[in-house]
Amino acid sequence: MNKELFKNFDPVSEAQWKQKIQFDLKGAEYNDTLITATRERINIKPFYHRDSAPVLHIPNRSSQTNDWYISQRIYAGNAVAANKKALDILHRGGEGLLLNIPNKEVDPAILLKNLPKVGIQIHTQFFDIDYLKSIYKIAPHAYVHIDIIHQLTSEGNWFKNKDQDYKNFDSFITDFNGYFSNITVDTTAYQQSGATITQELAYFTAHLNEYLNHLNNAGKLDSFKENKDTEDQIGLRKTSKATKRINIDTAIGSNYFFEIAKYRAYRILTKSLGDIYAIDLGCYITATPSLRNKSLMDYNVNLLRTTTECMSAILGGADTLCNLPYDTFFNKENEFGDRIARNQLIILKDEAYLNKIGNASDGSYYIDTITTQLVEKALETFKDIEKAGGFVQSLFEGTIQRKIKESARQEQEDFNTGKRVLIGANKYPNAAQPLQKEYEILPFVKVNPRKTLVQPIVAKRIAEELEKSEIKKL
Repeated sequence: MNKELFKNFDPVSEAQWKQKIQFDLKGAEYNDTLITATRERINIKPFYHRDSAPVLHIPNRSSQTNDWYISQRIYAGNAVAANKKALDILHRGGEGLLLNIPNKEVDPAILLKNLPKVGIQIHTQFFDIDYLKSIYKIAPHAYVHIDIIHQLTSEGNWFKNKDQDYKNFDSFITDFNGYFSNITVDTTAYQQSGATITQELAYFTAHLNEYLNHLNNAGKLDSFKENKDTEDQIGLRKTSKATKRINIDTAIGSNYFFEIAKYRAYRILTKSLGDIYAIDLGCYITATPSLRNKSLMDYNVNLLRTTTECMSAILGGADTLCNLPYDTFFNKENEFGDRIARNQLIILKDEAYLNKIGNASDGSYYIDTITTQLVEKALETFKDIEKAGGFVQSLFEGTIQRKIKESARQEQEDFNTGKRVLIGANKYPNAAQPLQKEYEILPFVKVNPRKTLVQPIVAKRIAEELEKSEIKKL
């Protein structure tokens, strides 16, 4: 900014701005009129000023160039078909792949044939060290995402049992070199089941602390550190650079500016928790739009939702974007939906140039303030969870599930009363695009009755009940 242009104007303080606003209100109460309360227990002010803006240092993306990567998820039930699709995606503008492997019968040699050495994430729906070793021989450059606690939260049971899962986890972390194995924290279930952003961040921190605390108690945390210690910025103690990183798999919500702040908060919380264990921790964030606010009604609006959600994750500093096809929850996988989803990201990168600068939201007093408040409130909740015995203990006691249900119930009530608006669903429905009696796949939550150790945290779209009632009328 050219300061010469403004040299004849006196700066206006925050107090002066507020005084002027109160004068213009002509007696109306400032807090009742202009302060907006949110689900995150953060009040939005009518203006933000540098006088009270926090000073933040947000860790950069994992990429040295501050670039982010266009990725696409593939269900790899058939190794031959999945490999063919992967090569086609990379030919059409994709820069990475998320390969979801359902069982050990999938041959990794066929699945990974001719795939590049970068951008390959492996997500298995089982935990088998021997199978991972076979992948490592073929593609040691791949990144394996396995989260045993996410398995417990989303399915209600461990992969096998707690002791065996943690034994496999220890082997996974210590037996593989580089970023092939990392700690993965999958927070998608929290967001998509109705948790607030504050809860999502708090549960992430407690979730990650379970792993770090386990490694520390098992005497295996040293395998996570470089041998050389470096003094921290304060110079009071020494920290070690981590040899591994934290993979964070996330779902992007619809609150644009708060989501930008959320992704910045993820990096701050990761570093803060690492400092407790004297490790300089970095994280790699993969972001996918949430299903929570998607609807069968006027389903083309889902394209607008996923576009703005991807923008907020990019501006917040996510490393990999994996977009969600607009029809993913009611149509079988199809080339059109996949292509449109991928092209949305290509436009954001190659035409909107959202890859040309890192930490693009730096300097926004509003976003900096929200980021700080989200971190503070998340840490408050995290401390409460630790006092109660930790995250896993709280899952078995049902505390986490109850808190999420309370938040989801409030959001559902807001939707039902019109306070929470979904264009095309509970506001401005599109009569030209009616619902159908049947869809290619069931678009509603279906929970199979089974015996579980804990109550699963189940994702659910907020428009489901409205859609069901409208379909009954057909």
